[in-house]
Amino acid sequence: MSVHVQSLDEFFSMLVEEQRDIRITLAGLEDAGQPVALDQTTQGRVSRIDAISQQHMAKAGSSRLMIQLDRIKAALDRYESGRYGICCRCELEIGHGRLMADPAAPFCLECTEELAEAKQHNMRRNAGR
Repeated sequence: MSVHVQSLDEFFSMLVEEQRDIRITLAGLEDAGQPVALDQTTQGRVSRIDAISQQHMAKAGSSRLMIQLDRIKAALDRYESGRYGICCRCELEIGHGRLMADPAAPFCLECTEELAEAKQHNMRRNAGR
């Protein structure tokens, strides 16, 4: 199924909304990622361990969200240049369903699968060394 101009505008809106939501979430995670005070007089050992654990989860979550923000920015750049919905590898149209599942997708499903297979092949080859 072809991706029409109306669909492109809908995907653009989805990307902008997701970008906004991620920025809001990142702002909330910023406080959780602050260094944990090690003052034993103000909190117990278990509380410090819990705070450190939460700090690590916040940092990991922030890293994932930053990667997604980069993907969204790249998709918005493709939209602005008129290349949105075109596979960055084979230059064929990315299917509507693929874009519905992941509006920031840079590759069609076939190229995504080929790239995943190549990555797994390289990992197996490197593991055997």
